[in-house]
Amino acid sequence: MSKLTIINYLSLAKIVNYLKLYFIYLKLKFFANKHKFKKLSQPSFLSFEPTNFCNLKCPLCPSGSGKLTRKKGFMDFEMYKNIIDDNKRYLTNILLHFQGEALLHKQIAEMIEYAKLNKIFTELSTNANLLPMNFDSLKNNMPDKLIVSLDGLNQETYNKYRQNGDLQKVLESLELLSHLPKNKRPFVELQFLVFSHNEAQIPELKALKSKYKIDKIKLKTAQIYNNSDIDILPKNEKYSRYKIINLEFFLKSKLKNSCKRIIFGSVITWDGKLLPCCFDKDADFICGDTNILSVNKIRNSKTYLNFVKNVFLNRQNIEICKNCTEGLKNE
Repeated sequence: MSKLTIINYLSLAKIVNYLKLYFIYLKLKFFANKHKFKKLSQPSFLSFEPTNFCNLKCPLCPSGSGKLTRKKGFMDFEMYKNIIDDNKRYLTNILLHFQGEALLHKQIAEMIEYAKLNKIFTELSTNANLLPMNFDSLKNNMPDKLIVSLDGLNQETYNKYRQNGDLQKVLESLELLSHLPKNKRPFVELQFLVFSHNEAQIPELKALKSKYKIDKIKLKTAQIYNNSDIDILPKNEKYSRYKIINLEFFLKSKLKNSCKRIIFGSVITWDGKLLPCCFDKDADFICGDTNILSVNKIRNSKTYLNFVKNVFLNRQNIEICKNCTEGLKNE
């Protein structure tokens, strides 16, 4: 697959639903103070968390660093299928990642296959260390889009952040993917988190793209949580989402009172809790339980609708929004 094929998954119902959501978004964006916001249309996308366990120990990741306070586990496949069944008429795409490493889930291939059988575009993000050993089970059930994290081009720079990781496993994964026939190969996006220790390697990525037939390379800005992490940020401000003032970090751009993601979709944790967005890593803003209520009922509950309204009225006062990159040029 040399290009994204999301258009192949569209239907009239999905297009109409998307337009309804977009109209709601515009009304809230420009008339939040006046708009009587009472209902959301069906979600256009959902982000699932197959597991919040991880095989790596990335220091800035809540899951890898051990700072995630919520219980860990694996998503029940039947629960996942029920959510897909309830929402497939309007779901355009799903993301099979949140916290943790998705390939640790023993039924990840079946999760991908089930979504695709129900005509849903499927995206998965992975550190790819487990991909070679799982390749035979996945090669016939690849997601439509596969994001591979690679944050260094030698073991020293790679392991500086991807602690416990093996660069050769990632390169082996890219090699295996490059040899898949076009009709089975996913759209491969290589994600490169830019730090002070790897920014000098950015020019070398072009050769990597050609060698492994990578469709897209995305330079990502690192997210930090404490002033003590400032040193890990790249020296070139182009690759940072922050400005540094008096040894404190601030987002470069002021948060705007709007957010598309919470309108168009939501996040579902491994145990079925529905969250407004992927920045709620510790599930502090649980809006409902999909084991009890449908996704659509939760998204139209007073709790969810009030959260959305507050984002469009005063986003800077919402804790999980304070480090968000939506709307920024560099993510």
